[in-house]
Amino acid sequence: MTTFYLTQENVEIEVTRDYFKASLQNQQVFRSRISNVSQFIIFGNMRLPKEVIKAIYSYKIPTLYLSTQGYGYVGRLENPSNSRPKYLTQQRKRARDVKFILATVESMIWAKLHNQHTFLEAWTQYHFNYAIERALEYLTLLMDNLSLASSVEELQEYSEEADNVYRCAFASLLEFYKPCERAVKEVSTLLNLGTRLLHQYIYTILNTVELHPDYGMLHHDIHHELPLAWDFTAEFQAPIVDDLVLNFVRNLASSNGNGNGKKRSLTLLQNFLYHWEAKLRTSVLHPYAGEVSYRQCIDLQVREYLACLLGNITYYRPLALKLHPNHSQFANIVEPQKAALTLVKQ
Repeated sequence: MTTFYLTQENVEIEVTRDYFKASLQNQQVFRSRISNVSQFIIFGNMRLPKEVIKAIYSYKIPTLYLSTQGYGYVGRLENPSNSRPKYLTQQRKRARDVKFILATVESMIWAKLHNQHTFLEAWTQYHFNYAIERALEYLTLLMDNLSLASSVEELQEYSEEADNVYRCAFASLLEFYKPCERAVKEVSTLLNLGTRLLHQYIYTILNTVELHPDYGMLHHDIHHELPLAWDFTAEFQAPIVDDLVLNFVRNLASSNGNGNGKKRSLTLLQNFLYHWEAKLRTSVLHPYAGEVSYRQCIDLQVREYLACLLGNITYYRPLALKLHPNHSQFANIVEPQKAALTLVKQ
């Protein structure tokens, strides 16, 4: 399956028979069968032709709009709330099952804390300080005490406490690498962009297995768009987004960079998208499936949740990642071997 990342407003998209074709300055830069396109992610104010929009609606292709640099959510072409997926009835029934919700939320938060702990532990071979030591100890304590919580609200408090101490440790790692001024300004943007890309990818998996994204448990639709996707994002945030951004910024700090102003930012965005795709292809050790890619990990966890939702298994088994014995961290960031294009294929 292919993801279209449209980062330049002068790209022309058209439909030719059963294909999407993208051209830049009258030269074709990409072509893909419509049925092979999993999503469009559009940066900036780009207007799609009517025939393209018609094909997107016809094939139900998720289409996300972000700001030009990727730091802000703009909107999406489809309205997920109006969908009626296959398992909507089961989701509505489980939404009234307090025991199911409490057990599943506890599992998801435990996995989130575990993966935050594993992420920090992986980076201690490069740098270790009081903030990291404190976070490792406190995360362990919180994981042990999660079972004492009697409500989702209490579990959310544990999660928020963990985030506070974890973010201090993460900030100390960033500070240690003393990124250049350019990198410091971009860290927040890259974290937001990475989180949004992760959330969007999870949303496409929810669509594939026909789960309604509005029926979350840890997050509520009043405060979060597509809350079920945010529930799964919590498990993957540290090992995918945080690890990627820290590696990316560290490499950026050691490079001279190029360009200036808007052009430089656009190049940085395209470069980050290449690293994002490389990260999703990275092999990790899944606790039940063995060595799989992050893409497969996400798919496995969504299907694990579906099996639990349907009563095929008793409890949701969360994603508790292990350090890969052949890698020093969750992932080795691979530098792009050619200039970033406007379109990136998975």
